[in-house]
Amino acid sequence: MSKYKSQIKQVPHSKGAALEFIHRFIEENDLKEKTVIDVSAGSGYVANLWHNSGAEVKAFDMYPDIFKSDSLTCLPIDLNLKLPIEANSADYVLLMETIEHIPNQTSLLQELSRILKPHGILIVTKPNNSSLNGRLGNLWVEAERSDMFLSNEASVIGYDDTHIYNGRVYLCTAQRLRTLAGLAGLKLHKVHSNQLSVSSLISYLFLGLFIHLRSFRTFKRMIRKASNPVEKEILEEQHALNINQTLLMHKHLCVTFQKK
Repeated sequence: MSKYKSQIKQVPHSKGAALEFIHRFIEENDLKEKTVIDVSAGSGYVANLWHNSGAEVKAFDMYPDIFKSDSLTCLPIDLNLKLPIEANSADYVLLMETIEHIPNQTSLLQELSRILKPHGILIVTKPNNSSLNGRLGNLWVEAERSDMFLSNEASVIGYDDTHIYNGRVYLCTAQRLRTLAGLAGLKLHKVHSNQLSVSSLISYLFLGLFIHLRSFRTFKRMIRKASNPVEKEILEEQHALNINQTLLMHKHLCVTFQKK
C-alpha cells in the first residue's frame, strides 16, 4: 500500500495513479529553486507538494476560488486562449487531468511550449485510453472504457453546480498527444509507470505478441519509404510508443515531454 494513499483519498476530482506518480517524481528530482507553473491547479494539492519541495510555484486554474494553500495564490486562466504567462519562464509546466477537456489542444500545447525554458519539462496526466483496456473500450462503445459511454452534452463535469467544465469529450490517444506535442516543439521524454490494469494485463497475454509484430511490420514498411533522418527518427519513436508496456498495461497516462 502506498504511503500517500490516505492523503490522496482526500483530494477531490483527482486520479490516485497520477498523484502517486507526482509524489515519486518530486522525490526523484531536485526541484529547489526550479520555476514550476501549474496551469490546472484545482484544489492546490499538487502545487503545494511542489512548493514544499523547494520549487517556486505559480498556480493557475479556471476556478481559482477552489484553490487552498497557506503559502500560494492562484490566478484565473482560460486554457483556450493565449496564456498570460511570460515566454521561456518555466523549468516545469504541469497539465494534470485537463487536456481531455480542451477542444484546441494544438494551441494549448504551443502555448505551454512557449512558456517553458529550453529543455524544460511538460508533465501531462490523463486517462489512458491507449491501454489495451482503453482500446477495447473504444472498440465496444467508443469510449475510454468499455463500462462507460463517451461524455455527452448532458454529462458535464464540475466541482459543483457553479464550477463546471467540459466532460472528457476531447480525450486523445498517446500517439496523437505525441504528434501534437511534436508540432509544438516538444519531444516525448518518458512514459511513467503508475498502476497496473489487471484487465489490460490479461488482454496483453493474448494480444501482446500480435501488437508487437504488427507494429514492427508497419514500422519496417514505412521506414523503407522514409526520405530523411528526421522522419526515420519519428517513426522509431512511434513504434516504441506502440509497444511500450507501461502504455499498454497501466491504468493512467503519466508522460513527460521536453522542449527541444
